[in-house]
Amino acid sequence: MVRLLLLLVVVFGMVFWFLRPPPRPLPTEGVRLKGVEFYLFPEEEAVEWRFTAQKMVEEGGGFRIQGGLKGERYVEDRLDLRLFAPEVAVEPGDNLRAPFARVEILKGCFRLQLSAPGRGEVLIRQKEGFFAPWVRIEAPNLRGEAQGFRSDFGMERIEAESPRFEFPAGGTFGPCTVEGGSS
Repeated sequence: MVRLLLLLVVVFGMVFWFLRPPPRPLPTEGVRLKGVEFYLFPEEEAVEWRFTAQKMVEEGGGFRIQGGLKGERYVEDRLDLRLFAPEVAVEPGDNLRAPFARVEILKGCFRLQLSAPGRGEVLIRQKEGFFAPWVRIEAPNLRGEAQGFRSDFGMERIEAESPRFEFPAGGTFGPCTVEGGSS
């Protein structure tokens, strides 16, 4: 009787052992940080990007910064431009990708809407500038939009397809509305 009882305990133990749910795998997503301040130092001399966001996720050698994202680009410790986007992927080589972005360039008081939901990604190359499938530009002396937009960070070399820009006949559309900007 004792042997039968012992055999039943062993059999039930083995049944429960094999019927238990498999252990949950450990997350393999990499690093996740919340409430982040992130600094990026590209190869370009004296240039620094500063980001704040709700979280940052490491993805196979790159990083994705998400939620409430604000970026600022400094050249020789002076604020050059501001970047706002729903998220930014930092790729190897420190190039940035965003689904769309809004940029404020202080010198010249430029406001750029780079792409829009469903219009394609924005690429920001550290050594070259902005690449966007569509752009809307507002500045005291220029307004309009274009396709296939490319520009350096200072808006000194611009390339665009199908541009529809207006230049005011009297000189200006209005005062600079970029905080800290100058025309």
